[in-house]
Amino acid sequence: MTKLIYTKLPIERIEFLDRENFYSLGEKEFKTKLTASIKKHGLLDPIYAEYGHNYGPKIKVIVGNNRMVVAKALGIKEVPIIVNIYTPETFTLEGRELKTDEEIKALFKLKDQLEIRRNNKGQIDQISPPWFKRVEHEYV
Repeated sequence: MTKLIYTKLPIERIEFLDRENFYSLGEKEFKTKLTASIKKHGLLDPIYAEYGHNYGPKIKVIVGNNRMVVAKALGIKEVPIIVNIYTPETFTLEGRELKTDEEIKALFKLKDQLEIRRNNKGQIDQISPPWFKRVEHEYV
């Protein structure tokens, strides 16, 4: 059984894909808009990460790597995060346990467009806000 915890964590405690460069023109434009949004509003949606699943004993970002890169570049020290703990019997994390879809949706700006995916056991295995490029007008 997994456990979902909402908390705020220091960036250095979280493993993410640290893309230093956004290569294509479209990606550079995306990064500029994402940076403007985070500068203006902060992180409006929590990052989604896992602990103790396919990545071993570390908190690994599954959804929100680009937001993590921008937050780090902006000097943000702590981020809102939902951690799906696959080994709750051996790893605890202080924060609020999320038990319902409504509790999860309440943390996101565009609640009606949030995707909560479950595996064949009915456990949540991914939480995804809408893709930024589709809804950037809501965030910038």
